[in-house]
Amino acid sequence: MSVIYQINRKLLQPQFDLDTYTVLANSPFKWIVTWGFRTLEEQAKLHDIYLHGGPLAAPPGESAHNFGLAIDVVLIDKDGHWNYNTFSLGWIWLFAKILNHPRLHSGKGFGDADHIERYKWYLHKVA
Repeated sequence: MSVIYQINRKLLQPQFDLDTYTVLANSPFKWIVTWGFRTLEEQAKLHDIYLHGGPLAAPPGESAHNFGLAIDVVLIDKDGHWNYNTFSLGWIWLFAKILNHPRLHSGKGFGDADHIERYKWYLHKVA
């Protein structure tokens, strides 16, 4: 259907960008990419929020986001609302596509369902 980016795609590693774009752009559902590359400072702030009860965030330098190898997405429902219900058809579709992709990995298994990263990203990080 379509994918909308609220990030600078040029900060993602090219193969990862192509892989995620191909999956999302060929989806029968509408997606928004809400996060991509993060600086170490941005990651430190998010990790501090996590340590004080906020959503999951790795320490700086230990997140695929810090190397342009992760994005966060949200499903847009038919009414135009953000849908985080991971039991809905769009999310189930996305999890299946990522599971069968040779270079992508879902954050669903570690409690971060809206997160897509390069499979074994730590082997592909470039400073």
